[in-house]
Amino acid sequence: MPYEEKTVIDFIHQAVLKAGEKIDKVEDHGNIQTLTVVKQSARIYKKVSQIKVTKQPPYEIGIPQELMKYKFSPKAKRQLDEPFETIHNWLQAGWVIREIRYHVDGISVKDDAYRMGPTYAYALEQGKSKEQRQYELQLEQLSRQANSIQMPQQFQSALSIEAMPTHWSQAKKFKFMQFCIAFYQLVQQKDLFDFKEIGATYEDRIGGSKMFDQEREEFLAHLAQLGIDAASYGLVSTGKIVPIYFTGHAQSELVTYQLGAVHATTENAVLQTTFTTVNTTLWLVENRAILTRMATESVFLRESNSFVLCLDGQIRSAHKQFIKQLLGSSIQQVLIWTDYDEAGLTIAKKAVQLLPCPYKIIGRNSQMFADIVSYEQWLQHENHHEQEQQLGGVEEWKEWM
Repeated sequence: MPYEEKTVIDFIHQAVLKAGEKIDKVEDHGNIQTLTVVKQSARIYKKVSQIKVTKQPPYEIGIPQELMKYKFSPKAKRQLDEPFETIHNWLQAGWVIREIRYHVDGISVKDDAYRMGPTYAYALEQGKSKEQRQYELQLEQLSRQANSIQMPQQFQSALSIEAMPTHWSQAKKFKFMQFCIAFYQLVQQKDLFDFKEIGATYEDRIGGSKMFDQEREEFLAHLAQLGIDAASYGLVSTGKIVPIYFTGHAQSELVTYQLGAVHATTENAVLQTTFTTVNTTLWLVENRAILTRMATESVFLRESNSFVLCLDGQIRSAHKQFIKQLLGSSIQQVLIWTDYDEAGLTIAKKAVQLLPCPYKIIGRNSQMFADIVSYEQWLQHENHHEQEQQLGGVEEWKEWM
């Protein structure tokens, strides 16, 4: 029933009275009435409370500023630190009601406090309805935006409210939709981009780059759950400085690295410049232990003209870009060396997709595979092992090459 059609008595029954209670008597005092509430059963009949409430609320929408500081909710009780005239005006307008609760004797006062009145409840309901209408209009606007940039099916599915976590608030779901649209708009404009560019491009204002910072990890993780690999769309950096570890010769306009030590560049550097190498063999290893072990064999690295890149457990977009840059130089062959498990297989598959040149995948006991299909078939019959269990040495590495 709309609030305009409810009586004040309806409101009291729904919002104030407890089980077994009923209004026994109504007394008028101008525009304020006093309701006597009793509890009655086959064995008892006692007065439990008195309620002072307006007779005819105007059902206004704008809640008085002074009243908002008390943060009323439907069940909250408050003591009002206001002049008598102010409280009386709020009672008359239906913003508050006064509830006096009695002890079991029905005479001595147990509690005397103010609660949300019918006008206050109406204003909150109208506010929610207005917010809902605005939310629906915003959803329509976002839908038009998505259609205008012709988002692929995966992204269209991501925009579905049903596909989002149920514990997300409406505001968070709306923001995720904005994120998807902003993300794909940037994909259409640039091949590579930083996370900060997503918000900065969508909100052309000071601070716009921070628009999605708070939800960064959660939003990217949800995209991944939906099968959308942000890195494959060009996300090189997530706004954090992430190191890329390697040993070998690498050169760019900004810096030059030589054989003989473990080096680190960052995804920001890979985004801003292009690296080249004079090395001819590229080793893609999953774990740092392999990198550090091989880096100690500087003579082997120099003689074999090898570059060793550590993937640190996954191929990020920065790794992909760095690999592509190196492959554009003098690399003639690639050796892929990962853990012998499902995660390692996933890394190997992603690595193979990047390679235009011959490659080998290193199995256990110096078994070598020239294609990913035969490697996957072999791995299905292997127990899971980490690559550190087969570090090998210079002689084995030479054989593998």
